Amino acid sequence: MIAPNFYLTDLLDILIVAVFIYSVFSLFKKSRARMVFLGLIIIVSLYVLALVFHLYLTTLTLQYFFGVSVVVFVIIFQSEIRKYFETLGLLSTRQIRSKTMLAKSPSGSEIFQACVKMAQAKIGSLIVIRGSDSLDPLIEGGTLLDGEISEEVIVSMFDPHTSGHDGAMIISNNRIYKFSTHLPLSSNFSEIGKRGTRHTAALGLSERCDALCIVVSEETGQISVCINGRLKTLADPLDLEKELDKFIREKYFPKKETVIVQVFSRNLPIKISSLGAAGLLWFFTTYQTDVVTKKYSIPVEFTSVPQNIQIETISPKEILLTVSGRGEATYRGISQDSFEISLNASQIQNGINSFNLTHQDIKEPINLNLVSYSPDQILLTAKKYVSQTVPLKIISKGVPAKGFQLKSLVVTPADLEILVPENATPPSEIATETVILTDLKESTIIPARLVLPAGIKLAQPELPPVSITATIEK
Repeated sequence: MIAPNFYLTDLLDILIVAVFIYSVFSLFKKSRARMVFLGLIIIVSLYVLALVFHLYLTTLTLQYFFGVSVVVFVIIFQSEIRKYFETLGLLSTRQIRSKTMLAKSPSGSEIFQACVKMAQAKIGSLIVIRGSDSLDPLIEGGTLLDGEISEEVIVSMFDPHTSGHDGAMIISNNRIYKFSTHLPLSSNFSEIGKRGTRHTAALGLSERCDALCIVVSEETGQISVCINGRLKTLADPLDLEKELDKFIREKYFPKKETVIVQVFSRNLPIKISSLGAAGLLWFFTTYQTDVVTKKYSIPVEFTSVPQNIQIETISPKEILLTVSGRGEATYRGISQDSFEISLNASQIQNGINSFNLTHQDIKEPINLNLVSYSPDQILLTAKKYVSQTVPLKIISKGVPAKGFQLKSLVVTPADLEILVPENATPPSEIATETVILTDLKESTIIPARLVLPAGIKLAQPELPPVSITATIEK
């Protein structure tokens, strides 16, 4: 527990929800439907307040409203929701692709000169310069080129008399990757205005990835750039050079920033708002849940016991733990095995040992708070042993059948390692149980058991197999 009635799992809960809210905020902050989204947030806030202050009519009305609003939300934000999941799908390819791109940058001067020349001649064109995100899932069709970037090649590709001039040119990894490709269209008509299909396609792609799209209008000869869902028409064609330089520096030669700088500098207001929203949701939905207390009996375990020490008795063998958690749901999947009481016995001595139990000796699930434990003292009786190796003695009875004689009787193993209590006299030998040789007519191997004297223990956890080989001759 971090603070009274606040657990580590609560902190993780808030952080995970905050990340989710932040991703949604980041998606909708530039959306045309952000005002609708803000309205939904206000309604949700009213519903939470209605629950807190027990406003029955308001709560009932909003519950019916939410049943309908889910469908309305999906209809209004269908393109944004699709973009959200597309973005999640691109995350895995983004890091892999960007590593191979950073060493190279597009030939900005060639692209700039080609665009200015096409603008002067009013040749319509659409050029896409890839950033960190993969473009393959977003573009369709086109002809693979993988050619060198040059002003002449770019202008010739968009010549009105060629078959591929209506599509987009894709520049990736300092090469002309494809031309005559089709891009997704934007539905942000307020941003598009009266512009044509090229501008619509450029804006549509920039809404879904971090590429830079350059559009030359064949009607006006103006140059426009699209990036991050924003369409900007340049007042002066020379401004394109600044846009290209800025994009290349950001995407191909980014400044190295530490994780701390990235966390606290980028979109800080949105991050604070997301964390605050997650905290409020937690407070109104989770914090109000009643605290439930339960008891568990947990066995005591001892570690690092010296090899020459044997634990005789433990009192008590189990400790009664009292734990608390927020709501019955906290205890789902919790059992006796979820707890552990472990004591270090490396310093135990021969005789009675006393251990004072502390909270550090008890491990409980992180979503539960340890309220108390009883008893807090454990008594352990230990006995110190000394290792000795003694021979095995065969105890036999009877004789072989008439006309046969016992030539030899051998036990395997010949000796055994035992533990003898300290200051006690070790036995001179360990005897086997009586082996019956009566009426034997052939050599045989007989399994045998050992008779251990009182107080003697085996050095190994299990007794090795003991056998007696009786050699019989006629």
